[in-house]
Parts: sequence; C-alpha cells; structure tokens
Amino acid sequence: MLRDIHQLRDAPPYGIVAVEGLAIAEAAFEAATKFVPYCPEHLSVWSPQFAQIILDCASQVDSLWKAVEQTHNPSSSTDKLTIKDHWYRYRSLVSAQKVIFFGGSNPAVIEPFAAWNGSSFQSPAWWQAYNKLKHDRFSHQAEATMSHALHSVAGLFLAIVYSGVCDLALISAQMLDTSKNGYNPWAFTETGLLRDVQFTCRTLIDARHFAHPLGVFGVSDCNLSNWWDSHSTRFNIWWALNGDKYTAKRPSPKSEA
Repeated sequence: MLRDIHQLRDAPPYGIVAVEGLAIAEAAFEAATKFVPYCPEHLSVWSPQFAQIILDCASQVDSLWKAVEQTHNPSSSTDKLTIKDHWYRYRSLVSAQKVIFFGGSNPAVIEPFAAWNGSSFQSPAWWQAYNKLKHDRFSHQAEATMSHALHSVAGLFLAIVYSGVCDLALISAQMLDTSKNGYNPWAFTETGLLRDVQFTCRTLIDARHFAHPLGVFGVSDCNLSNWWDSHSTRFNIWWALNGDKYTAKRPSPKSEA
C-alpha cells in the first residue's frame, strides 16, 4: 500500500533528532580523519576523538531503538532494554545490510551488524568497545579505534533507516535519492516503510559520506544490472564496478536456433 501523507506527518519528532545526530557524527569522523587519514592501515589506530564518536553513536542507537519501542508500546518500560533486546527485534532487518563509505580515497563496504548473522546473539565489536569506554574510558582507550568509530557511525545510519519511524526525517534531510526516472518508492513497498522498498525501485539513502541502496542486500533474488541511475555519481560508479558481487546472475539471452 502507499503510505498516507498523514502517517508521515505523524512521525515522532525524535526521528529528526536522530538524523541530525548522524550528520554531527559524520562531521566528527571527517574532522578526526584530518589528523588520522582514513586508510586500511589506520583502522587499528586509536584516538580520543574516535572514543567520543563511538560513545555518541552507540548511545544514539540505543536511545533511538528504545524510543521506537516506547512509541509502539507506550505502556512498556524501556529502561532495562539491552543490546540483546535490540538484536532480537532488529537482527532480521540489519544483520545483512551494508553501507558504502566514501570518505577515503577508495570506497569501503561497512557491515556494522554482521555479528548478528548467526542464530545466537553476539555483540558487534564496536558495541563491545562502546561498553568498555562507557565504563572506563581511560583503561580502555585503545578500544577507540578508527574501525570501531567508522562502524559505529555506519551502525547509527542503519539504525535510523531500519527503525521504521525516521522516513520523514530522511526525506527532510534530502537523503532519499530515487532514480532519475522518478520512481515512487512507496509503490515498491507493501508496508509503506522505506526499509521495505524493493530493489527494483533502485532507491538510495545517501548521506554525507555513506550510501545505502534499499532492498539490495540480504535478498537472494536481486538481479539488477550494473547500471544505477541515481543522482549520486559516486554511488553509480561504485555500483557499476561492484554490483555483480551483490546480485544474482542474470539469465543469458537465449540464442536463436
């Protein structure tokens, strides 16, 4: 079904706060990489700036998902919800999702919730770093690595997209990039949520340094070509070079007898 405009207008205001928090986190990571440039060789480098990014992003993920639970179940208490509760509610949505990071000389594929691909609970490494830093920042300062900071920002990005309550905020922030053909993403989802838009729509959530195509990852029948005609040139080029890795093989044309 198409999502009614009133449903978008009734979206909780904390969605805007979450998206603004993502923008601040991206800017903070960009500022930190002016001192420690992003490259694979620097992923294990730690910095107090990375510590603050990890603490901010992980706490925002926790706050956002608790707020969503409170929105859906107003009488419930969310104070005691843990990362394991979030795993139970969101693992099927985010475990297979990938974010493309464009903040370095070469794009990188980030999977912040890959630890949730298994059948039993496992806390992501960046969340483990967050817990250690939260309880004793001085003793665990070496946990504040570039890799953990990068994954925490990507984790916040996916938490927002797959929360199901931040669609209006994403639109308002001009992060929703439909194809140049002008496809209506709400014609490609039965729930009316951006997180459920199918890959055939070729819709992108595009942030300052991150991009995420909707409906592509975690499905077995994505058979898109390596052509993607969004308004994001960087993503179009990345997809042209890498799309084959994330799609099913297209059937070969039958030759005429």
